[in-house]
Amino acid sequence: MSEPLIRVLGPVEVQAPGRSPVSPAPSVRALLARLAGSPGRVMSADALTDALWGEELPADAANALQIRVSKLRRVLASAGLDAAVLTTRAPGYQLTLPPEAVDAHRFDKAVARARTAADQDTALAAYDEALGLWRGPALADVGETDWVRAERLRLEELRLAALEDRLELLVGTGRHAAVVGELESMVAEHPLRERLHRLLMLALYRAGRQADALAVEQRLRHRLAEELGIDPSPDLRALTEAILRQEIPPATPAAPAMPAATPAAPSVAVPARLSSFLGRDADLRTTLQELRAARLVTLTGPGGVGKTTLSLETARLVEPAIADTVHIIRLAALAPDADVAEAFAAQLGVQTPGPGASAAEAVAEHLKQRRALLVVDNCEHVVDAAAVVVDHLLQATTDVRVLATSREALAVAGETQIAVGPLAVPDETAAADAIAASPAVRLFLDRARSVRPGLQLDADAARAVASICRRLDGMPLAIELAAARAKALPPAEIADRLRDRFALLTAGPRSSEARHRTLRATIDWSHDLLPEGERRLLRRLAVFRGGWTLAAAEQVCGFGGSEPADIPDLLFRLVDQSLVTADPGTGRFRLLVTIREYAWMKLREAGEEDDCRRRHLAHCIAMAEQHGPLVRYTGPAWDLLVEDQDNLRAAIEFCIERTAESPEPGLRLAAALVPFWNYGPRYEGVRAITALLDRGGSDVARARALQGLALLYVYYPTPESRAAARESLALFTALGLDHEAAVSRIVVAFEGQYGGDPDEHRALIRRSREDLGDQDHGWWHAMTYYVEALINLRCSEFEDSVRDWRRSLDLLGAADDRMMSSAARAHLGVALRQTGRLEEALAQLRSAADECRAYGSLHGLAFALVHLAHTRLDLGQTERVPAELAEADEISRRVRNPRNPAWAAWGRARLALTRGDAAAAADDLRRALELLEDREFPWARDQLRAAYAAAAGH
Repeated sequence: MSEPLIRVLGPVEVQAPGRSPVSPAPSVRALLARLAGSPGRVMSADALTDALWGEELPADAANALQIRVSKLRRVLASAGLDAAVLTTRAPGYQLTLPPEAVDAHRFDKAVARARTAADQDTALAAYDEALGLWRGPALADVGETDWVRAERLRLEELRLAALEDRLELLVGTGRHAAVVGELESMVAEHPLRERLHRLLMLALYRAGRQADALAVEQRLRHRLAEELGIDPSPDLRALTEAILRQEIPPATPAAPAMPAATPAAPSVAVPARLSSFLGRDADLRTTLQELRAARLVTLTGPGGVGKTTLSLETARLVEPAIADTVHIIRLAALAPDADVAEAFAAQLGVQTPGPGASAAEAVAEHLKQRRALLVVDNCEHVVDAAAVVVDHLLQATTDVRVLATSREALAVAGETQIAVGPLAVPDETAAADAIAASPAVRLFLDRARSVRPGLQLDADAARAVASICRRLDGMPLAIELAAARAKALPPAEIADRLRDRFALLTAGPRSSEARHRTLRATIDWSHDLLPEGERRLLRRLAVFRGGWTLAAAEQVCGFGGSEPADIPDLLFRLVDQSLVTADPGTGRFRLLVTIREYAWMKLREAGEEDDCRRRHLAHCIAMAEQHGPLVRYTGPAWDLLVEDQDNLRAAIEFCIERTAESPEPGLRLAAALVPFWNYGPRYEGVRAITALLDRGGSDVARARALQGLALLYVYYPTPESRAAARESLALFTALGLDHEAAVSRIVVAFEGQYGGDPDEHRALIRRSREDLGDQDHGWWHAMTYYVEALINLRCSEFEDSVRDWRRSLDLLGAADDRMMSSAARAHLGVALRQTGRLEEALAQLRSAADECRAYGSLHGLAFALVHLAHTRLDLGQTERVPAELAEADEISRRVRNPRNPAWAAWGRARLALTRGDAAAAADDLRRALELLEDREFPWARDQLRAAYAAAAGH
């Protein structure tokens, strides 16, 4: 060894050339490991203190960090390194070693060499070199801070991926018999990892064990259905069918290092392609090639050039070497000043503690352990904010790649730009066959024949189409708009109209600005050919964000010269003209970004912007008031509001913008959306209601908004939410609104689950129960028992809690509320467990988890899983516990839930004790205590403290 080495792939060690490795003292291992994660980079003091202590900072964090730095310098010197390799440099400290001095970086490089090796033997040698660097679990002796846990998981995922790559190579090159045993062991250790199952199935089949291969798929299918409620991936199902038909090709020893047979395709959530992909094969190859080498690739070019189409086709073809999963992040519906980080979080299903940097950090945390490709579409109108979020994600993760589309580059370090140009256009004097083969003409013909199937391309028509494509500069959107006219006009007439309109654009260089003018002129041309009714509807549709239904278009756009009954026919004509995009599968419509911008300009020119936005707001209020309360019940209400979330946000923004106007509509809309926000984006609701309350409003509207604000905080009340609940109660009481006052009493009583006088809270509940009776389908009556059961659970009155949970469940079942039923069932399971009725508890918790999966209740699912795992541990049934705890941890991380990770850590501690590992148990129990704080029932905290004391004193 000719250079120093810091080892983190196992216990942390330092080794100088010619010296024995030295293990640092426990107090400085985490500091060395954190610095080794970014060799050569300055780590801020804040980042280091956060990594070392998290939220439990010492009294003088800066001084404590300096002491550890001094200790680490002494360790480095004692190991034979120059202490100066750890330098002080504002705003923190720098480990002045090359990346190759850290074994994790050597591992990454060796894996990269393996994946690009020219032959199998070279690839195998590189994989063996990489995996040989591991001496046990990564960061094995560093402790359990949040950073260590996340980094350990990330490194372990990289190790597993490299192991899978190596096994893939062996199976694909005829050495399947040698790896069957290893694969069987790994499948047992990682029972939900599909790629390992696929490789084992291939190895068994090629070893002549077809029945055993099919049995592997059957076991995985049953496990996925029972534990996750999902089916195996389409790729695995296809492999099963191929095995049944005995159509698996034999191994090919001469194949490249990454075998092509049945590749482990990424999980891609990309919309199905509804039309052909033409003329971009070279661009597609270039984009895939650049994504292999760079973590940020931006497709640039003018609107309508086909950036989105190219990005989606790339996502469909992305290979495992680039990413395991693909996510589409659409920014088109955002307002220019929107919070881009929150848009990322919402579309990734990550709940955030707040906007801006908090949301960006939550997204980064969610992606840290993933090999993911994010396709970020339409950045141009929010390019600065998008650049900040993308830059943060790339710096905070190691295996995330971004493929962005924008009219201008993001200008982020490491960005690779691909200019997406127009399609190649033919010479009008060429032969008809040559013209027909050009990309631009192929696109025109494909789209034209979709509206005029019999269109033929004789010599005259070929010249006309070539002229159209040339005058439109080969711009795909412009060509598609022109092709839509083939339904009524022959190519020659389309060309004539273009020649008259675009005479001034034929001279001069074909600069970017010229292409913009051509596209705008093309839309102008299409717009000017429309009858007045279609023009009117097109501009009014710009008020929608993210799409709309036919009924919505009738309600919002049917005024001032257009009756609601006229809208369907006008809308379908716009679809025929390729100006509106329809999705027959969902019954929704949308405008492409360029056309929406154009239509919005026309809306303003017509002086109809305010009228349309007010009608859009009225539509959103009606929708929220109709469907908002129904999200509690079985039915489509939740899905309908999710589909229109962008429209609802736009309506809220409109209310907040109009500070001089009455706040009543905004408060009314917000109050109606509280049930939706409560099951989903709670912070979004808090922010909207807080902003609207600042505008004033009537006592009734304010009371409802205050009640809604308190409802969004019932599980984690704050001083502000407690004050809002009491103010709403006072207002409703003064107004004589008895039903609303009874609801506010229940909201106030929710605080009793964590503290206060239980008898006082029970009195509030019982009064509300009398006032409410069976109104609202008995839902609020059910909630009185729900809250009283929570209070009984807090007070260790478990039998009373069981009784009240059962009453609540009966009433919620009659109200057909599956969401709250699942929550009540999970808590019933907890209460039954505390009474010793473990089998009953297990059944209730299992049923709760199934219901939460079915109805998308992530908070509820994580809660049910951790308590299901603890109940299994009570019964001595440990097989499924690790998977349940891991899933609960993952979900809790996504939804930012502070309680369930504590129970998960407690569960891992109990597992460690079954293995006789008291030290690991004590670490997990300490973490559980740190996380739980005061957010749990007193008896649970007491049990946890007792468990920690026993483990720590072992």
